[in-house]
Amino acid sequence: MKLIRHMSLTTRIGLLFFLVAIFTFIAVGTYLYRSLFNQLEYRDDQELIGKITLMRHLVEESGSSAAIRANPHAFLDAAAHHDRLIVMLKEMNGETILHTNADQGHLPVISVLPADMAVTQKAITLLWTSHGLAARAIATKSRLMNGEQILIVVARTASDRMELLKAYRMEVWIAALAGTLLVAISGYFLVRRGLRPLRMIAAQARSVTAHKLDKRLDIASAPQELHDLVQAFNAMLDRLDSSFQRLSQFSADLAHDLRTPINNLMVQTQVALVQARSVEDYQTLLISNVEEYERLARMVESMLFLARAEHTHVVVNKSVVSLAEELQRIADYFEGLAEEAGVRIAVHAQGKVYADAILLRRALGNLVANAIRYTPRGEVISLHGETRTDGATIRIVNPGPGIATEHIPHLFDRFYRADAARSNTASSAGLGLAIVQSIMTLHGGKVAVRSEKDGLTVFALIFPAK
Repeated sequence: MKLIRHMSLTTRIGLLFFLVAIFTFIAVGTYLYRSLFNQLEYRDDQELIGKITLMRHLVEESGSSAAIRANPHAFLDAAAHHDRLIVMLKEMNGETILHTNADQGHLPVISVLPADMAVTQKAITLLWTSHGLAARAIATKSRLMNGEQILIVVARTASDRMELLKAYRMEVWIAALAGTLLVAISGYFLVRRGLRPLRMIAAQARSVTAHKLDKRLDIASAPQELHDLVQAFNAMLDRLDSSFQRLSQFSADLAHDLRTPINNLMVQTQVALVQARSVEDYQTLLISNVEEYERLARMVESMLFLARAEHTHVVVNKSVVSLAEELQRIADYFEGLAEEAGVRIAVHAQGKVYADAILLRRALGNLVANAIRYTPRGEVISLHGETRTDGATIRIVNPGPGIATEHIPHLFDRFYRADAARSNTASSAGLGLAIVQSIMTLHGGKVAVRSEKDGLTVFALIFPAK
């Protein structure tokens, strides 16, 4: 089995061709041989029946056993031209009257047909002579003209037809072996030629590297049976290319976002070390450094959460949660921040949602924080919650400048910021919406966004039913 597993597909199919061919040729050859053997045996048996019938007729026309001994020519002429034919005439006391071809050996005792019974093929017996020759024989009684009965035995050790059959059997084996080899060799080359498109596809696949993820397999050059495979492989390359692009962008964005707080820490510390400072200056420096450390900690914690959520390592403890209570809890939590921004938060909710309360609060917190950041002073942020038969939906609606259409498809990418002017602020690391999407994925739901320029921006969290 190990040897077969290490064989190429061409060799395996060629070997299967060989096995199928040899079994087919053996089966057909055996069938033809047996069919011819049965036909020749039947003809020999009919000839044997004819001979013993003739011998019985000659005996019936003979006057006595002494007359047969005196003039056996009629019997010898009947057995002439058959050098393998044995004819024995015996008296009932066992004395031999006639025995042709005695050099082929004596015959054992076999069953004898009565004189008045017709001779049929069923009476023929397969036996071995005293010289070890296989023979087919038939024995019957016959009555002389004087009323005396004698025993007639006719046997045949082999016929010319059976000798020809032996040669034919050898030719069948030679033809079967030659045909098997021819089919196996031709099958191997035909399979190799038939698998040529597969080797071409493999060569195209080998040309795809990390620097050439934009290359795709040519489906036009592939046979129909491989179209699904080629399409699946190209789809996999599309996913890999997209993931690689996101990874590259993620690495660049991560380096950019980490560089800012690290540079701040380094520059501030270097400036403080240029000369001696007062205690108040050092305290101010430490406070500023703590803010940068907190920013780094939030960024690392968010990245860790996204990584764990992506590999489903975040435990989701779902339960039935009241929409009104959870949305009011979020409104109360952000009340102080909303007052500073000059906006108000209104809750309109009813029903329940089947979700993890902690993860739900985190997702809502990120969305409400963004809404407060972009809502003009004096406006109202609305939190809506409703339950339907297919699940529950939470909407965070806020007026503002809106989100440009070209930014919407990328809003949930990590480190993506639609507002370039705020790309370096400490208030946002560009991971909040990515976390929201991961939380909804963990719940089996989805997040949707709709925005109008200088109008309403709506983020919808759609949860499936319990």
